[in-house]
Amino acid sequence: MKNLKYISLLILLLIIGGSCNQNAFFQLERPVQAPWTSVSEFENAVREPYVLMMGSAWGSPVGTLGLIDYAESDISQLLPGITGANLSIAYYNRLFNTVSDDEIMWCFPYLYDMVTSCNAPLQLLADAAANGKDPFPAMTASDRALLPRYKGELLFMRGMAFWYLARMFAPPFDPSGANDKKCFVLDTTYTNSASALKDPNLGTVGQVWASIQSDFEQAKNLLPEDYVTTEPAPKGRANKFAASAMLSRVYFITGQFAKAKTECDYIIGGPYQLDADPFTPFNLNTTAPSNEVIWEVAFYSGSARFDRVPTIFSKCNYNATNGGRGAGGASYSRCTWANLTFAYNTLKQIGWMADGVNGDYTPLPGALKDKRYTENYCRLEGYRDIPAGISADSTLRFQNTYETAISSITTPQVWNDKHFRAKDGRRSNVPMLRLSEFLLTRALLLFNQNNLSGAAADLNAVRERAGLADIPASNVTALEINNERIRELSGEHGDRTYYLIGQRLPIGIGDRDASKFSPILPPYSNMYWQVPLAEQQLNQAYSTNK
Repeated sequence: MKNLKYISLLILLLIIGGSCNQNAFFQLERPVQAPWTSVSEFENAVREPYVLMMGSAWGSPVGTLGLIDYAESDISQLLPGITGANLSIAYYNRLFNTVSDDEIMWCFPYLYDMVTSCNAPLQLLADAAANGKDPFPAMTASDRALLPRYKGELLFMRGMAFWYLARMFAPPFDPSGANDKKCFVLDTTYTNSASALKDPNLGTVGQVWASIQSDFEQAKNLLPEDYVTTEPAPKGRANKFAASAMLSRVYFITGQFAKAKTECDYIIGGPYQLDADPFTPFNLNTTAPSNEVIWEVAFYSGSARFDRVPTIFSKCNYNATNGGRGAGGASYSRCTWANLTFAYNTLKQIGWMADGVNGDYTPLPGALKDKRYTENYCRLEGYRDIPAGISADSTLRFQNTYETAISSITTPQVWNDKHFRAKDGRRSNVPMLRLSEFLLTRALLLFNQNNLSGAAADLNAVRERAGLADIPASNVTALEINNERIRELSGEHGDRTYYLIGQRLPIGIGDRDASKFSPILPPYSNMYWQVPLAEQQLNQAYSTNK
């Protein structure tokens, strides 16, 4: 493949120049930057993994995990008659032995570029500490004060890279298992040895998750609670609460529930508050951060590269302006390759549709009262012909119906509609960690401790913001917490399968044909995607399996 030039992207503040050889998953040289000779230049090293995390338009780790999770979960359905080249059919049909050649392959090299872009500066800091010297000449006291934060951010972003790799390319962690399956290269040191790069060691599932946990634990210890206030979008940089939030996720999915609750307590006791409107976190760019967002991918008005992957599983056009909604939207449409909507079984379970499986598509009162149903999701009716006298190219035509071009979609669908919602659609900030997630995680953990009043308080905080009535503590159930999580977090960064795996629950079949599909049961040992073929061919470790 050709080298790709990073152009005009600013995710956070700064355009970081560089190149990415998509075949060389571990680069032989220092990441593509000028040599770091000062703390101010070292700042660029800290920014680089944030940029790499968004990959390319169709190779974003952020969007790809969201797509894969939603597609393979129990809460989506795959629509017929859709055009466009993507692997939604393979994801939806859970063809885990497939060696992919689209989104999941394209994001893979960016994840290893992230690892390398963290390992190199971390190695510089480690070498300096081992020698008892400053890493740069003529450092001031303020320079030295910055280095713990920089180290914390680099550890945080390396943890993120391996979090994505583990979620997509390794069997889920089994709290009662050996976790000795070798999955992909685990490298937490920097090397420019050609022989070492060609024949690295594969990490086991247990080693990978131990490394992720260690990175986030170290990051939490090093990072301050405040944000980088000189940034136009300060929440685009990780702080102590972001590290705590990722630790909560790690502890939850690996069965360390007491620790997960401790992190939730810390986050919920922090400076965050639910926004008055559930739509707010998705409707912003750098000008006004959300009160409930802990960490986000932040764009500015000149950003030229952005994640298009959500267009596959959302009713969202990345070219939308003015939010792309209503008469003021310049691009109210859905991309032709969008093909995943809510499963009818799920809509019935959460009280948003009567019984779509059996042909009753009536929206229920619980949906009509829920702000998220009308703001964060989008119901579109089935196909119908264009009436006589109506312009075929009108942006106002059938804004409340399905695209007339897709005649195979004859029934109402409920789409995820959280993405590209700021005024300039493609440059909408992407919330990565939100307070509501940790309220709902703690609600479940408290419920499992038989603390029903505590569980109800956390659950109802999310419900009240959505415009729903409180549930009495005596009526709280694990199913109701589960349903609230579906309403609140569907389509966000692999939440659904993570949540079920952490509880060791079956991952159901949703609307799939029961004669062809079965639930995925713990320990989910075959539930992972194959490392791209190019990586297997380049690295001898995959053939020797040592």
